Amino acid sequence: MSKYTTDHLKEVTVAFNTPFTEDGSVDRKASKALARYFVNKGVKSLYVCGSTGEGFLLDNDERMALVEAVLEEAGGELRVIVHVGCASTRHSALLARHAEAAGADAISAVPCVYYRLGEESVYRHWTAITEAADIPFIIYNIPQLTGFNLSMDLLERMLQNERVAGVKCSSDPVHDILRFKQAGGQDFVVYNGSDEQYLAGRIMGADAGIGGTYGAMPELYLKLEDLIRRGEYEKAKQMQNIITPLVYRLCSFGSLYGAVKAILALDGCPCGIPRLPFLPVDKENPRLLQLYQDIRRSVEETADL
Repeated sequence: MSKYTTDHLKEVTVAFNTPFTEDGSVDRKASKALARYFVNKGVKSLYVCGSTGEGFLLDNDERMALVEAVLEEAGGELRVIVHVGCASTRHSALLARHAEAAGADAISAVPCVYYRLGEESVYRHWTAITEAADIPFIIYNIPQLTGFNLSMDLLERMLQNERVAGVKCSSDPVHDILRFKQAGGQDFVVYNGSDEQYLAGRIMGADAGIGGTYGAMPELYLKLEDLIRRGEYEKAKQMQNIITPLVYRLCSFGSLYGAVKAILALDGCPCGIPRLPFLPVDKENPRLLQLYQDIRRSVEETADL
């Protein structure tokens, strides 16, 4: 059982897009501006250096600089979860120590990437990360990208570690959320990771969500979460019916991160374009412009729900 209290982590958590300058460097100034943008939108929690943040395309110095910029700007106003997963356990532990020193609220990690590892390897990898930093650790389960699916046996082993406080569940079956929550208990935080099924995940036991499309429409997810907490499930269903088609439209450009960054630019918070191999999306693209307009209209129309 985790030794940490976790209620402060049970928030709509925006997966943070890493801003880049024109020469492709991490843009500290724009990173601070983006953190402030989310504070102004009412967001209370960020997930930094994850998949959406192109974390695996950043070197360790860049990842640390990004974390420092976000925490310097909004560490007192936002909960910040730092993804520290690397191919190397050693590098993951280094980033975990840095995240704690910088003031992060929690750390998180996928299993190793590229290599197809067995459960004992993943267990030792995650355990070494938890030993590097005395802050809550959130397991990140995303088997469609890592090729490794968190089993109940491995979860039970990890739950014996008092620094393991939750899991970000991005596997497709929504019943995984139910099983993880049942195993972890009331204080164990389970995050829904499939944006298009946020409501279903919450109903099945997720405490909150972390998502890569939240940044393009944070107000809609915040409203959805508010309706769930108020027990207004019919209205929440209406919100999910609005959000899910927007998610699929964002994904239709062939570059989700490029599309979200273009939406952010249209909304007054430019943060550059993704790094290769991810492709940019032109903010003047007629379909993108229409999507942005539809998002803003949806925000206005649902404000009073």
